[in-house]
Amino acid sequence: MPRRVVRRVFDVWEAMFHRMFRLEDIEPGAEHLFYITKRKYTGRPFSVDGVSVKRFDPVIEMHMNNQLVERALREDENVVRAMVVLIRQARRSLPALARALQAEKYQDAKALYGITFIHRGIDHFGFQTLPLNAHSLMTRLTKWHLKNVLRMLNPHAEDIFRTHSELLEPRLVVASKASIVARYGTNSALQETRDTRENLTAATSVSPTGRA
Repeated sequence: MPRRVVRRVFDVWEAMFHRMFRLEDIEPGAEHLFYITKRKYTGRPFSVDGVSVKRFDPVIEMHMNNQLVERALREDENVVRAMVVLIRQARRSLPALARALQAEKYQDAKALYGITFIHRGIDHFGFQTLPLNAHSLMTRLTKWHLKNVLRMLNPHAEDIFRTHSELLEPRLVVASKASIVARYGTNSALQETRDTRENLTAATSVSPTGRA
């Protein structure tokens, strides 16, 4: 299929996905790595930061900004370096995420979560990663969906799957809302210290070797 057709299909799908799931910018008018939406949790129960989440609890679901993902993969064919860039993008987006989480409509949500390939080093930013149930239909559908998104974003996706399959295993990324708000709030002195330390840690948490 011609690349321009694939691009058009992807753009239409993205627009439909945003409308169906009511994804919202974490900071209107600014470009960040995350979109969020509030929904009822339907996965396996988990605990994070002392908060327990069970089925049908209100949660904040995070989704990636695939335009930023595409840009990172297009600008550097080395998938490991591209992931480091995206982790830094995530770090820059976290203060805006913390502000968004304090909106009244999210007050009853105790935790946030997402399913993503881009999770290496994310624990340094206050998140935990949990394995997906490898045998569930939902996990298989999620992997299929994420791989197809990557195929549409990057013409070298099949090479990436072959050479970096261990980096592309999706996981559940979770955090309590309270911990993210506390960690990335308005205490600027503490925030600057964390900025420096966490950016250095993220840059070294993934070894920049191998080409896609």
